[in-house]
Amino acid sequence: MKPKFGPLLVTLFLVAISGAGGAWVGVRLLQPPAYTHDEFHDRLFSELPLSAAQKHLMEALEARYAIENQTHRERLAAANLALADILESEDAYGAAAEGAVENVHAAMLELQKSTIRHLYEMRDIMNADQRAIFDRYVADTLREYAH
Repeated sequence: MKPKFGPLLVTLFLVAISGAGGAWVGVRLLQPPAYTHDEFHDRLFSELPLSAAQKHLMEALEARYAIENQTHRERLAAANLALADILESEDAYGAAAEGAVENVHAAMLELQKSTIRHLYEMRDIMNADQRAIFDRYVADTLREYAH
């Protein structure tokens, strides 16, 4: 007597393996990379020749920005935690939830403004040829994030 479900189980197993493999390929190979701040700088500065004086100015700028950036990220994390607490405790969308969402957005806005100011400060250190490379690189990176 032949098993009735054997071929069906093999087919389902192969479909599951194929689906998992396809998902892995999609995530690993087809998505644009999400770059960290350090990876952004490493990629940019491998393409952007800076003088020793410019490198020194950039390092000082980076040290100052790191502190500012950390402060903004901590504020954003705290706003998200407060929102999480409200979502957990409130039964309906109301003034508390709305205020928490506004706090998250305000923290995100300040982080983004700080980052854009930092990019312009970096740009001010460069000569015209370097700025052209920098501007293209920054614009391309933002376009990658938009997809």
